[in-house]
Amino acid sequence: MKRLTSTWRLAAVLSASALIAVACGGDDDSGSAPASEAPAASEAPAASEAPAASEAPASDIDRTGQTIKVGYVNNDALSTAFRIGGQTAIDFINANGGIHGATIEVVECNADGSPEGSINCANKLIEEGVAMAYTGLDVGSDAAIPIYSSAGIPYITSNGWGPVQENDPIATILHAASGSYFLNPLSYFKDQGILKTGTFFADNPAGQAYQPIIQEYSEKLGMETLSVIVDSNTPDFTTAIATLQSQGVEALWGIMTEPNCIGFVTAARQIGFTGPIFAGSCSFYIGVLQDQAIGTLTQADLYLYDAYADAPADIQARLDEYAKVMTDAGHADELGGFAQAVYGAWMELKNVLEAIPGDQEITAESILAAINGGSTFPGWFGPDLKCGSKIWPDAAQACHATNAVYEVIKNDDGTFGRKLVGDFKDAASMLG
Repeated sequence: MKRLTSTWRLAAVLSASALIAVACGGDDDSGSAPASEAPAASEAPAASEAPAASEAPASDIDRTGQTIKVGYVNNDALSTAFRIGGQTAIDFINANGGIHGATIEVVECNADGSPEGSINCANKLIEEGVAMAYTGLDVGSDAAIPIYSSAGIPYITSNGWGPVQENDPIATILHAASGSYFLNPLSYFKDQGILKTGTFFADNPAGQAYQPIIQEYSEKLGMETLSVIVDSNTPDFTTAIATLQSQGVEALWGIMTEPNCIGFVTAARQIGFTGPIFAGSCSFYIGVLQDQAIGTLTQADLYLYDAYADAPADIQARLDEYAKVMTDAGHADELGGFAQAVYGAWMELKNVLEAIPGDQEITAESILAAINGGSTFPGWFGPDLKCGSKIWPDAAQACHATNAVYEVIKNDDGTFGRKLVGDFKDAASMLG
């Protein structure tokens, strides 16, 4: 395994959105517009039929006057979208009846991506008496899990930020298990007849922890994957890709930061790499690179806003509501990126909190009991959630393991979007 670094750096004007070791979407300003037609529900993966928040069924539970104090940790230096999407959803929930009348009160903490920063946030939230800790983006959060565990405070996030939290009973990963994001590109390539790939991963604790898993999955699929470590701040993708190309790789992929996705795709185009280019779950690069991004692949564990036409009708209705709420809140520029996943996570959490019986207070204990009680909760923009069911061998706390593959396209009006080219797959079934 070779370490490749240089002094090359992306322009500071870029918004540095990151998703290390999991889905790598971002603050996408690709200018895509939702299409008008959706496939019939029978042509799409099973989707939830839960009503939008504004259409929630009546309930005899009344928590009017109550406050649910929750922690919200995010590393704003890497991505504000993970905070904006969740906070916008919380504001919308509060403005539309709350949790059976109860108001969600947020205690924020800005993490710095280091283990120490995550521990400091955990201690702050516990001192503030939160009922649960939600993390938008925090690549150092594995270090905080023992703190939350000792205090009995549920740790909840949309996607995993490390192997510790994916297996600790105090944690819940609402969306796809991290390992499924590594298996999904490999599975897609194998379906295309590609058996030798080259991948990049960031030189940080999360990236290093997941790299052996990539090799394990590659071997199980009968493939060969050559891995290259890249410095997350100063990557030399030109040298890295040239090295992999000289070794005969047929496709390139990586789970990396948004700026690094820009550098990765740019370098691959400049070198003239002709095989598939899979930019993790990044999205910001599309608006930056535009025509250079056409034909590249991304993945997601939900129906993407900029692939609106591929979503079934009920998901389209939620995407419409999402677009209106975000636009009304002044965040229209965040519609196509990470904000969508976190917004959806909070709409899912609304259903979890509302499932707590009316004769119980909403506490850390009742939240844990509700989320791990065996109920299936509707996925807001994607697959339903089966939390606590241990559906993924290396991530017992993940609520599903289903991802889809999208290809970047140029719409007829000159904007850029994505189309579904690899249908939603339950990655857990691929491991046998």
